[in-house]
Amino acid sequence: MKRSKIAKPTNGPVKVRSLAPMSRRHMLQGAGAAALGATTIGGIRRAQAATNIKAMVWEGYDVFLEGGDYLARNDITLDKTYIGAAEEIIAKLRLAPREVDVSSPYFIQVDFMAAEGLLMPLDLEKIPNFKNLFPAIVDAARDNMTYEDQWYSAPFTWASIPLMYNADEVTDPMESWMDMLRPEFKGKSAIPADPTSVFATWGRVVTGNQSPNRMTLAELDETVKFLIEMKKNHLRTIAASYGELGDLFARKEILVCEGAEWVAPLAGDVPVKWSYPKEGTMTYIEGFSMSAEASDPDAVYGLINNALSVEGQIAGAEYNGLPITNADALPMLSDFNRATYPYDNIESFFTTNLRIEQMYLLEEDGTNATWDDYIKAWETVMAA
Repeated sequence: MKRSKIAKPTNGPVKVRSLAPMSRRHMLQGAGAAALGATTIGGIRRAQAATNIKAMVWEGYDVFLEGGDYLARNDITLDKTYIGAAEEIIAKLRLAPREVDVSSPYFIQVDFMAAEGLLMPLDLEKIPNFKNLFPAIVDAARDNMTYEDQWYSAPFTWASIPLMYNADEVTDPMESWMDMLRPEFKGKSAIPADPTSVFATWGRVVTGNQSPNRMTLAELDETVKFLIEMKKNHLRTIAASYGELGDLFARKEILVCEGAEWVAPLAGDVPVKWSYPKEGTMTYIEGFSMSAEASDPDAVYGLINNALSVEGQIAGAEYNGLPITNADALPMLSDFNRATYPYDNIESFFTTNLRIEQMYLLEEDGTNATWDDYIKAWETVMAA
């Protein structure tokens, strides 16, 4: 991602993924409305315009929707609620669906949300920029973002969770996640407080299970014991956010971490690079979805289409330090962004380097751990 003389992004997402994941009861019943309101970042901004569209997204993702002068040209105001955990969107759509028009649900939850009637199926004819998406992105997103052969979310960006390191200090190849546990990195390594990525990464390493969101209770327990041992005897910290990982690199408090590509620009002058370990690297794809009770579907279609437009893609990608999904935007990207992500071999990259996870089980099946089990497991790790 670094080190070029191209200006680095000065703004970036402040999202902290799934830092406080909701239980199955909260997700299915929409319980805890007060907690939802308390954890929402930023609040809703009211304004006078011909059309007000209510968005519930990670902070920074609104830039994709707003890219160019689309809002002004169409006399639209975007009333934004910023989330702090992906499950907030599910709870809000259950409790107050008319208070959300467009959202950015976590992609592995989209088909579940569609089956629950929380989202509107998308008419791709009304999103003409969809046809310009990289085929590899569409293929990677299809299983999670469709339900009964209908798309319910439109991919606008993606990222992965690679092994990151200070390139000035770390010169030996970093080919395995276990390389983070080298003696020289004791007290100089970190993972994020993100159970989704931590279990997906280390569950695969510890148990060999290539579907770590489908671990048995025994495998989950084995992973928890490993993480506690790593936390107590090797890590400097479990960082509160991905942004904090960038700060830790900048202060030279860590040399290696489990991170995300867009962490590198946050490290200041420290040259952070990364590798995609042989055990596999988790990826996530972000999409915009429409509420089943959207107030103005045509306006929402226009905003989603704008997020996939060249203008929307460039604005959002450069602001957040994230990659694009629309191939037509590639010539307009900064050299910095183009050097960061593997646009030249994106198809093989998605089929060889990255791993797409499944949705967690919400009900017991007699074999695999449920989402509630993962939450309890993470609480055990954090309390140890």
